[in-house]
Amino acid sequence: MLLCRFLMAARGPKSIYQEHLPLETIVEKLNNGDLLKSTLRIHQKHHDIAFLANPVKSERDILVEGNNQNRAFNGDLVAFEILPKENWKLNKSELLTSLIGNSTKEADLPIMGQNEIKFQGKTYDATNVEEKYLQKTAKVVGIIEKVHPRKAMGYGKVYNKNYALFSPLDNRVPRMLIPLNEFPKGFAERPNDFADNLMIGLVKRWELNGKFAMGSLLKSIGGDKDDLVVAATEGILTENDLDDSPFPDDIDAEIPDFEIKPEDVAKRQEFDFRKKCVFTIDPATARDLDDACSVEEVGDGIYEIGVHIADVSHFVYPGTTVDDIARERTTSVYLVQRVIPMLPRKLCENLCSLNPGVDRFSFSVVWKMRKDGTVLSTRFGKSLINSCCKLHYEHAQDMIEEPDRQFEEGYLPKIYNGYTYRDLSKKVNILHEVAQILRKKRKESGSISIQQCKIKFSLNRENGMPSGLGSYKSKESNKLIEEFMLKANVSVAEKLVEHYPDNAIIRRHVGPKENVLKDTKKILTRMGIEVDTTSSKMMQEALNKLQHAPNQPTPVGLVVASLLAKCMSLATYHSSGEFDSPVDYFHYGLSMELYTHFTSPIRRYPDLIAHRQLQAILEGKKKSPMDFDEVSELAELSSQKKYASKLASDKSGELFLWLFLREQVTMHEAACVVEIGSESIDVLVLRYGIQVRIWRDYIGEKVEFQSKEKEWAHITWPADGDKPKCSKRYELLDNVVVIMKAGKQLFKINGALPRPDSSNDVHVIHVPSVEGFATEDV
Repeated sequence: MLLCRFLMAARGPKSIYQEHLPLETIVEKLNNGDLLKSTLRIHQKHHDIAFLANPVKSERDILVEGNNQNRAFNGDLVAFEILPKENWKLNKSELLTSLIGNSTKEADLPIMGQNEIKFQGKTYDATNVEEKYLQKTAKVVGIIEKVHPRKAMGYGKVYNKNYALFSPLDNRVPRMLIPLNEFPKGFAERPNDFADNLMIGLVKRWELNGKFAMGSLLKSIGGDKDDLVVAATEGILTENDLDDSPFPDDIDAEIPDFEIKPEDVAKRQEFDFRKKCVFTIDPATARDLDDACSVEEVGDGIYEIGVHIADVSHFVYPGTTVDDIARERTTSVYLVQRVIPMLPRKLCENLCSLNPGVDRFSFSVVWKMRKDGTVLSTRFGKSLINSCCKLHYEHAQDMIEEPDRQFEEGYLPKIYNGYTYRDLSKKVNILHEVAQILRKKRKESGSISIQQCKIKFSLNRENGMPSGLGSYKSKESNKLIEEFMLKANVSVAEKLVEHYPDNAIIRRHVGPKENVLKDTKKILTRMGIEVDTTSSKMMQEALNKLQHAPNQPTPVGLVVASLLAKCMSLATYHSSGEFDSPVDYFHYGLSMELYTHFTSPIRRYPDLIAHRQLQAILEGKKKSPMDFDEVSELAELSSQKKYASKLASDKSGELFLWLFLREQVTMHEAACVVEIGSESIDVLVLRYGIQVRIWRDYIGEKVEFQSKEKEWAHITWPADGDKPKCSKRYELLDNVVVIMKAGKQLFKINGALPRPDSSNDVHVIHVPSVEGFATEDV
């Protein structure tokens, strides 16, 4: 016995995980077909559940549970192998449907096991059913690329005399042991003093036998309530690996001053628009104006329409410090209370910004176009403009709604260059009319616009805290600009791929995940809703039917839109040479054969690359400024950073919603039931487009919570004072009121249901007018 214990101790603790295969072995096995590769997606609420894209697109994603994730992080590119069939998971709901049919007899009801069903004397499990009733499972055998930054925001507590246990707020990141000596002075002796301190931890290593990862404390970012926004924002940026450090003090010195030289005028003479009626339309808060429009009638019902984009490449040269920083950041990051710019403010708010009344360098796409949207010719060129006005979307909308309105003095911004508000109104309406036709054609070709609400905040000017909530609304003036930006991006993409077929920077959208779409369609069918998902056009037609009027969806319409949006893949950047056929360039959401980003070089680095490539083409250069490998590397980084910036933006919204609810205590909001589990109900809050989970603990005391096949829940409330015992049955798509409260933990929103006899019950559901652009990639 003693010898056995000695031998076990000598071997060390038992391994929990499998050793990762060396990269050379992984490459060899991938080439041989012995392994597969994919990006690991860990469930946001259940860290022991993850998924990998199935190489067979028509099949559902592959499940990776618990230790089979093998220390890989969310977003990592991993190598994996499919487990034997006996380890696959039984899809009980689908099998039940086929076994029971319409039977409701008590004797016919099956007995449910962990991964089996016993029915009429026969046991069904993974070994004896058709594959269509099974969920394939896999294990990770190696990490090809560590995409996740291994950083997380969270809280620490003393674990033992040497270590503290760090618990990330993102439960997809493992808990880690961090040496106590890395924590602030007094942490070990007075842990309660630091209970509310936000901290940022970094996973250093994760041993084969490690229940916890081993980590290091990057920083303690405070617990003072007054500093909470600053601390939490720092954490959000750090865990998404986004750089918000100040630009170097001397960086402005390498940025050339604004000067229009004679040679600039000579080169841009054909595209000198300084005496034309060029104007910008942007949000009222915009300070970096990167796009302007113009339109002139040239006779016979033909218009010359121009889109003029800030010429960032005139000021930012490859190899300079400012270019290196922009290339690393790849995008500006938009948080609720601040913007982290890709470029120094001297550029994005001054030299490059198309401010009114001053000469500016631009890069233009100019079409001769009929009123019906037919393009007769397209020209590209470096240009000069002098914007006559900085219109807000609200101003342009007023002009669209009231073309002959005489605007009172002071309502519109200052108008330069001798033009009047009547000139502007006429041109805005011409562009609006053409944009409507272009949009109609795009929709007819299959472009899809998934309508969703998006929350926005009013901030207190004194303390920066949220003082009000609302939802963004997209009107005709927004769509006008979006339509011509889309048109410009397509025109540039066609030009780039025509001349540089192997290394043009393009934007690709592969469409919905077929397996997820298949499962979503089944959910919708259970709800009594049939949606044709065979094409984007058919989905759009189904969504159109779920509206009171254009841009006025029903509650059911918002639910369907929310479910379909989750099926959509993310658009990504690529080098055109990555694909064998032009059909692989297709942008599903826009239903366009070719697409790129050209129209926002102030805030997106791929747009700057497109500018440089287009300029090389116009100069007759047969070789692209960047080769295939450079474009591919930049495209991959840009896709990662764009996704990270979206996560940070979403997390910032969650933070400010939590802060608002913390001060408001509770909010009662109209919602719609979208999912029912055995312990919870999920509802979609209609006004803000957010999903809230209501656990049984937040429904009421002594609740009898029942569910059957996740289709309904019957809840009973006990007697309460003069209120008698009552009950209510909740089904999918039921209109309800959700009580929203801030949880104790940062970002955590708790949902609750009021008693049915409460005065807060909702009988009439108001749905805001919205137009989302979940798949429109402008």
